[in-house]
Amino acid sequence: MQNITIAICTRNRVADITKCIESISRQVELYCEVEILIVDDGDINKEQLDLFEAILSKIKCMKLSYFKKLKAGIWLSRVECVKIAAHEIILYLDDDVELDDPYYINKLLKNYEDDASLAGVGGIAKGLYSSKIANALGVATFQMSSSLGKLSKSGLAGSIANWNKAKSNFETEFFHGCNMSFKKNSLKDMKPLSWMENYAVGDDLYMCYYASNYGRLVIDPGLKIIHHESPQSRDKAENVSKAKVVNHYYFLKMKQAGILNYGALLWTIVYSIVKEMVKKNNDATIGYLKGIKFLFFTKKESL
Repeated sequence: MQNITIAICTRNRVADITKCIESISRQVELYCEVEILIVDDGDINKEQLDLFEAILSKIKCMKLSYFKKLKAGIWLSRVECVKIAAHEIILYLDDDVELDDPYYINKLLKNYEDDASLAGVGGIAKGLYSSKIANALGVATFQMSSSLGKLSKSGLAGSIANWNKAKSNFETEFFHGCNMSFKKNSLKDMKPLSWMENYAVGDDLYMCYYASNYGRLVIDPGLKIIHHESPQSRDKAENVSKAKVVNHYYFLKMKQAGILNYGALLWTIVYSIVKEMVKKNNDATIGYLKGIKFLFFTKKESL
């Protein structure tokens, strides 16, 4: 069985990451080395790290590694993980995730053992759901595709809401960023991207795009986790909304998308503006409007 690095990129969520590490320590029947790599944008102190080591010491094959970043940003953290991970398989877990299946790591690694063509394997967060009406609206506004593993025309991943309906592995263009794994070599083209230095919305889409050049990506519906979606350390709604526009624009550009895809993105943004206005989310509305300004009036960077 291949060895694995579990990469946790974190920023000032000590309570959340503690639960995450406790859940990892409850994994059973491990026949491989497991590195727990914490890449920290915050201030985890030595006493807390000692506690993490004590928790993980229950499992002989587990080792804690810690890296303190000087320049903040989740995208830079993801890139750093590829550089310093000890093992060839990297499992990215959000710091507010819990593994409630004690065989999660075994199930994950079996996918790679059974199929050498895989560049990545993703899992599913429990509780995701989308009604028939929501699905129809999502497809009409290009927020989602009607196919489980396909991005929408505008490059959005809304069909993730239907993944809990899957009964067997399926090929995909994207993963859920809270719970995704890759062969390290498939991410070797990742690099710092200036527009991703702030709020890196869609970083998982970029990673999947890079990895897909080196093999197949699949979702294993048996890999289910609990994602608490902690509100702590999240950016302002205005910044998030603008970042959605900017990052998806460059994602389409990276994919060499056609004019229809950019048109679909614009339609999705217009719908999002109307939705946020109805909900009186002024900050989010302003962010989307700034995104529109970026699309039409801002000089774009070359890739």
